[in-house]
Amino acid sequence: MGESRDHHVVPQFLLRNFALDEARTKIATVAKEGDRAIWKERSIRGLGYERDFYVHMEGGKPVSVETDINRRMETPISQSDTWAKIVAGRSDLLDRHDRPVLYSLVRHLEARTPHYLQTGDELAEMAADPNSGLEFSEEEREMYAFLRANPDIRKLMFNAMTLRQFADDYDRSIIMVARSPVRLRTTTTPAFAAPMEPHPAMDLPLPGIKPFQRVLMVDPHTMVSVIVGDFGGAFGNVEMEPAIARGINRTVAGQFTKFPKARHMVTDRTDLIKDMTWAPYDLVTDTPEKMVFRRRPGK
Repeated sequence: MGESRDHHVVPQFLLRNFALDEARTKIATVAKEGDRAIWKERSIRGLGYERDFYVHMEGGKPVSVETDINRRMETPISQSDTWAKIVAGRSDLLDRHDRPVLYSLVRHLEARTPHYLQTGDELAEMAADPNSGLEFSEEEREMYAFLRANPDIRKLMFNAMTLRQFADDYDRSIIMVARSPVRLRTTTTPAFAAPMEPHPAMDLPLPGIKPFQRVLMVDPHTMVSVIVGDFGGAFGNVEMEPAIARGINRTVAGQFTKFPKARHMVTDRTDLIKDMTWAPYDLVTDTPEKMVFRRRPGK
């Protein structure tokens, strides 16, 4: 039997941590459907995938790296002692020994999504625009010009990124585990850039980019963040204030409504109406099983 052409851009083992049922098969999400966003219970197996997403062309033939991703990244992470602590609800036990798995998980999930691919495409276009607002070196402009002219190579490079662990930054970066008393949201773009205060040790990929941390919810009450820079490989595991958790949840709602490739937001009902109407949606109907929102025209 050939490989499946439905490639999961979010690992099933991650989504199962947000399941509603004991069998870990059901999840509650808001999904975009045209100008509507619909919250209801859904099957985990039916979301978080894209058709032929990890396929690129080599010598005129399609090549898939889906199996390699599972073998080299997903299986080792999901079978690790670190992940066993998270699944058991013991994120309080995560310590410095868990840095390798946590770092690999955040950086891998950052690089494997449709949003990441789209962002790379947008950077390639911005590099050709002298009024883009970002400063590109001449070498960067030449690289992006080459990628614009060779889309197959651009996709090959993206697929290669999904199999990398960004080892060059590992020893320098700081990894923080934050345990929340408030249930946290996530999306099918699970690792995302969250704003933060600037720090002189922080690395930013391009001039003009605002300071950010890479954030991933590994279960409904645990956030892992990676800040790349000269932090000496620091690690922390702390409790999160409820107000900060609610602010993060609103940030997730904002990213879900802003980015087209974030197709689902995993969330319960708590503060959902308030945050969706803060974002550019109006509530249309509300029942215990289903909520329907409609995006405001022009927003």
